[in-house]
Amino acid sequence: MRSHLAAIVIAIACIGLAARTPAHAAPEDDVRSAFSRFVDANNAHDLDEVGKMLADSADFLWISPGDVVRERGAALDRFREIFLSIWRIEPDWSTFEALGLDDRTVEIFVRADIARNAPARTAQMNVLLVRTARGWRVLHIFVSNLPPEGAACDTPGHGCA
Repeated sequence: MRSHLAAIVIAIACIGLAARTPAHAAPEDDVRSAFSRFVDANNAHDLDEVGKMLADSADFLWISPGDVVRERGAALDRFREIFLSIWRIEPDWSTFEALGLDDRTVEIFVRADIARNAPARTAQMNVLLVRTARGWRVLHIFVSNLPPEGAACDTPGHGCA
């Protein structure tokens, strides 16, 4: 009887431990590498490579101050427009954090200096990556603490560089 009780207690403990531990947490190096490729493609103004990194989903969403882009095709049009100008993203890798939401979804938090036809300004980027059969793809991009294009750089709280 005691051995059955002990086996039940051990089984319950194992189930509890498994429930608290992500079954297939994404390795942070893999996620960081995918995000780095996305940044590099942006900085190279490589629309084809950026397009390969975007999730082909009706749920694609890109929000930045003064701009909301829905769907991958609209995002590619927006990138095409941005790439005609000065455009650069420089992540502060010391602020990089990856939060595994489940075994195929990771949210990235990172501060970055973003330049678009003006001196770089510091922003907070939140990027949602999803793992597909073709690797990690960008599903959502949220940029905050960045004034809309044309806004004065001395706006409090907007981290102008």
